Order: sequence, then C-alpha cells, then structure tokens
Amino acid sequence: MTSVASTVYSRLTSPEENYCKKFENGARVAAARPKRRPKGTGTPTQRTGSTKAGEAATVVVVDDDPSILRALSRLIQAAGFRVLTFDRPSALLASAIPRVNACMVVDINLPEMDGIELCSALAASGRGLPAILITGRNDLATQRLIEKTHVVAALFKPVDERTLFDAIARAIALSDG
Repeated sequence: MTSVASTVYSRLTSPEENYCKKFENGARVAAARPKRRPKGTGTPTQRTGSTKAGEAATVVVVDDDPSILRALSRLIQAAGFRVLTFDRPSALLASAIPRVNACMVVDINLPEMDGIELCSALAASGRGLPAILITGRNDLATQRLIEKTHVVAALFKPVDERTLFDAIARAIALSDG
C-alpha cells in the first residue's frame, strides 16, 4: 500500500541514484535526467482531471494538518486536477467553490467543526459537493459518524493513492450528474 506522503515524496525528490548508472566496480556515471513529457501526453495509466470540455475538474481539500494538506494538494495536482485547499472549515464556508465538475476531500477531525458538519453546512447552503472523508482515527465513534453520512468514500490515513483517485473519479462523476 502506497501512502500519499510517501508517493508525493518519491515524486518530488530525485535522488542521485535515480540518474546514475552504477558499474560492478562501484563507479557511478551520471546519466541525463529524463525529459519531461509535454502536457497531455501522459501514460495510459496516468489519471487526469480533465473533462470533455478541456477544463480540469476541481478537488477541494480541507485538512488542518499542513503536511497532509500540502501532500494531498501536490498529489492531486500532479494527476491533472485543479486543487483548492483550506486549513479550516470557516475558510471554505467563506469562499466561492465550483458547483459542478468538483468534489471534496475532507478530514473528519477539524478544529471548528467536524468534516461531516462541514459537508452538511455546505449542503444546507446549496453548495454541497460529493465528499470523500479522510481520517487518522479508526475508533468506534469515528466509524459510527461515517455510517451516518452519505459520502462517496471514507479513507483512513495513510491514504492509498489508487483508492483515493478511484474515489475522486466516482465523486466527480456524481457532481456532473
């Protein structure tokens, strides 16, 4: 299982060993860094946030942990999505967010209100989006909260990259319909 933080770290760092050829005698010869692919020419397994109209889908990420917020943002952006990040619910409630071609990734345990209350507040104001809940807690109280909600997915930290992107794809599809 690949965690978000380790995936982002491995994508953003490039140790010398990745660009050097090591010979049997222990000598290393630096190789040229791989060339970047032009935008839009990813591999068939690469996920993209683009839509039929060419505009990238938006993923709204809410988490009070700066390192998780940054890691999720980088990972999701690298997959081609537009990302809006918020470190607290009040910041999101005070902001304009898209109503279609978008979804939310929300931490359950937030300082001002929990992620479920945030989703409910957005829905009550007519700005609800399909949501994916994430949490670092796997206790009975958290499981009961999750059972009461109507979310696309509830994921436990560290979040598996493939599971996250599958949930995002399902959520984006729901926001368009």
